[in-house]
Amino acid sequence: MKSILGLIFIKLKNLVNNCIASNQRKLFFTEKSNVHSSFKIGTDNFFDVSPTAEFQIGKNVTINQSNFITVKPNARLILGDNTYITRATISCLGEIQIGENCILGEGMKIFDHNHQYTKEPFSVSKTDFNIGKVKMGNNVWTGANVVILKDVTIGDNVILGAGCIIHKDVPSNSIIINKQEKHIIDL
Repeated sequence: MKSILGLIFIKLKNLVNNCIASNQRKLFFTEKSNVHSSFKIGTDNFFDVSPTAEFQIGKNVTINQSNFITVKPNARLILGDNTYITRATISCLGEIQIGENCILGEGMKIFDHNHQYTKEPFSVSKTDFNIGKVKMGNNVWTGANVVILKDVTIGDNVILGAGCIIHKDVPSNSIIINKQEKHIIDL
């Protein structure tokens, strides 16, 4: 009896999660969008999606679990075929383009904008942004906690090592590492 109840609970939980994912999937079907029917969404995602955002989502794209995705009015998010995203933050105010066969790892963050500021008097705006673009090629793999900033182009066949902050263009066929010098101090 216990095992039957356990199976029923698991089936019910899966049904609820599928319904939630299905409702979240609908957010990507805006008037300007082209979303392939094989697009999959996992659980525990947070989406801030404008009805005027544009999506181009290819075949077999998966936004797995625990992602934070913001696509503001008239912004454009493009996800190429066979791309997999998990536990990432994507904040799109202008345009973010991610190529085919990309794997975006845990803690990865992409921002196509930054806050406007003035020097005299010093002030950082909470609501005004300098908006740019991020373009990621095909076959890009990001390790954990990679940050990609605005106005960056990343070529094809690139590995971005854990903890890298990408603020300049990255050529194709590159491996970028976060080289840190280790200093051991005796007590």
